[in-house]
Amino acid sequence: MKRVLSLFLSALLLLSSLSGCGGGYKRDMAFTYLLPQGVDTLDPQTASGESAAVVIGSVFEGLCRIDEDGQIVPGVAKRWESSHDDTQFTFYLRGGAKWSNGEPVTADDFVFALQRALRPETATPSVDDLFILRGARAVHGGEAPESSLGVWAEDTLTLVVQLERSYPDFPALTAGMHYMPCNRAYFEESAGHYGLGSQYLITNGPFTFSSIYSWNTEPGKQAIGLSRSEHYKGALDVQPASLTFRIDYDASLLADPVQALVNGEADILTLPEKLASQAEEQGCQVQVLDDAVTGLLLNPQAAALEYVTTREIFFKTLDRANLLDRRADKDSNEAMGIMADCVVWNRSPYYADGAKLFAAQDDTVLERVPSLLEMLKAEQMPSITVICPDDAESIDIANGFLVSWNGKLGNAYNIEPLPDEEFEQRIAAGEYEAALYTLRAGGTTPYQVLKAFESSSYPCLLQDEQYDADLHALTFELPSYRQLESSLQERYVFYPLFSDKTYYVTAPNTRGIAGSPDQGVNFISAKKKD
Repeated sequence: MKRVLSLFLSALLLLSSLSGCGGGYKRDMAFTYLLPQGVDTLDPQTASGESAAVVIGSVFEGLCRIDEDGQIVPGVAKRWESSHDDTQFTFYLRGGAKWSNGEPVTADDFVFALQRALRPETATPSVDDLFILRGARAVHGGEAPESSLGVWAEDTLTLVVQLERSYPDFPALTAGMHYMPCNRAYFEESAGHYGLGSQYLITNGPFTFSSIYSWNTEPGKQAIGLSRSEHYKGALDVQPASLTFRIDYDASLLADPVQALVNGEADILTLPEKLASQAEEQGCQVQVLDDAVTGLLLNPQAAALEYVTTREIFFKTLDRANLLDRRADKDSNEAMGIMADCVVWNRSPYYADGAKLFAAQDDTVLERVPSLLEMLKAEQMPSITVICPDDAESIDIANGFLVSWNGKLGNAYNIEPLPDEEFEQRIAAGEYEAALYTLRAGGTTPYQVLKAFESSSYPCLLQDEQYDADLHALTFELPSYRQLESSLQERYVFYPLFSDKTYYVTAPNTRGIAGSPDQGVNFISAKKKD
């Protein structure tokens, strides 16, 4: 009996020690995120860019969120239901949701946000994601009053949304910035300063501003400091005490990102697969998302590639089979088009119908080279350089482009392998002719991928007014998506090769941080060791 009791006490002590330290991970800790660019505004209805979106995802909460698996989960809406034909959605808001000033979040906050986003004077960037709402185009064009918009508050906690047409995947759009709530009274009191500083914003997300000085815009010290919101009541308790988004930081942190994670100077970064593996060997956690497509990106703004025919020839002379065979990961899937595996239509994978939307290899296009050269007043095809990440697989795939072109186009072509940081800088600055580039979906709907090619978007530099107009006229039906995707294919800007992944890597002493396909980062459940 004593032996049994002794064993029981030993086991109890072991369990106590394990549960007592929880693996050593604690709540009420501080976390750091390095923003890739600066932030001009945190007004969800007017902000743009990856950096603003990440911060807004922490200080605001929409009707829904997109989780790390690409699933649509409750945000302010605890549940929702749709009509039989998916043309009307009713969102039931959770009771107790509050703004950071203690006022309740209501259905009217969402009505006002959408009305305001459609006002021409708001100048909402890429406003097209709202045009699925009934009457939105007419309201935006000043042809109808805001009251005609198909969005209304049935009561304080019930929001009804009517759509122009059936759209089963509509809840995914409500996770985006334009759909975030806006408190009508507070906005009007801000007198034109809303979102331009921490003193001109109330928030409804898991984090909020610590003080009116939380958003530091002093050159060299730019950062946004947040603390856990005492008024936030979501599905999960917020674990971190604070969250700092650094804007100004030493470039050496990104020159050696693995060390930055190991040293705790950053708590989460997206890294290439090779660096993610190195980080994992040093105790970092790696989260993998199927949210990207890798292929050949041509810059239409480069002098050598300004003509569509030139880009078409470069695409159609590629040996696709040879390029696909150069992928080291033989389990990697071929991309059927520009849409990543996370993108859905009617709750199913976007290419579930077997569609293939990429330029087919066609060497007969070489017959058009003489007329092109005559137009260019040149003796041979322009020589271009392909930039690519400086790793063996990327270099081999980029060399595959050269193998195709050098043998067919009567000129010499080059590759320029670059360190990851310099590669991203060159892409961001538009200082390239061609690139082996990984395009992230930016969300789970086709619209969010197609938006990446809009003139105001980064990094595709298409600058095509007709494409912008076609995107603006999108009807959110599969034929409309496919038509726009086909027209993009005929502009020969991005040649998809591989369905690819994004690697979110977190510091060894952290747990619970999660990235998502909309490029958001969720810190709600984050814990850390001392």
